[in-house]
Amino acid sequence: MNSTFSVAVKNTIPQYCVLPQSGFLDLLNKDLISNAGEKYRKEIIYRRNSSRIERIHFFDKETGVRIKTNYYDYFDDNKLKSVDEYDEKTGEKVRSTNYTLYKSVTEYNKKSGKKLKTVNYSLRDENKIASIHEYHSIYDKVSRISIFRPDGKSISMVKEINPLTDRVEQCINYKKDSNVISSVSRYEFQNNKMVKTTCYYRDNTESVREFKTPVISDIEKAKTAKLIDNLFKKNLNFKMLQL
Repeated sequence: MNSTFSVAVKNTIPQYCVLPQSGFLDLLNKDLISNAGEKYRKEIIYRRNSSRIERIHFFDKETGVRIKTNYYDYFDDNKLKSVDEYDEKTGEKVRSTNYTLYKSVTEYNKKSGKKLKTVNYSLRDENKIASIHEYHSIYDKVSRISIFRPDGKSISMVKEINPLTDRVEQCINYKKDSNVISSVSRYEFQNNKMVKTTCYYRDNTESVREFKTPVISDIEKAKTAKLIDNLFKKNLNFKMLQL
């Protein structure tokens, strides 16, 4: 890898994303439900003035710690809406799975309770990853988004976001069907406006684009201020609207 591009890529993404581990997709944990009568106590909550189930809590019979909660659709309690999973020792939430519109899985830090990442799956195929959102450990806001190709396996692009401004400050593009970085784009801002874009490529070339902010003269500023002042006058006429 060439020097300029190497510098641009170095430490850009130490670990661009963490793919689901083995067993991660077994979200319903069927063994847990089937053995609920043996090891776990089940608490069913019904909707008010209705025989429809709203949610079911699963508790460890020995410790009393809640280890899972299933939430069901308002109109059809045979349809699972979401699942919250908890640490069996601490009772802290470790994972939430949402099935509304499309499947998404959010993992939480066991100690802080803050979000670690959210894996969003394809609307057409819930076994294919569409994107992964990773959260800043301090600000609890999205700091990195990994966008996957239609195959749900290879990454197309990674956006790095400043959690304080919610602006994309860096974009990493990958070669098709590989984890090789093809280019890195960095964005610079001043006064909430983009002023410069720098792109680094694998062939050790780079392109720079600067956006100049138009200079407004004192005369133009005075005219604008006068126009704004006229807009609040009672006897407004067409002449007052002219600069």
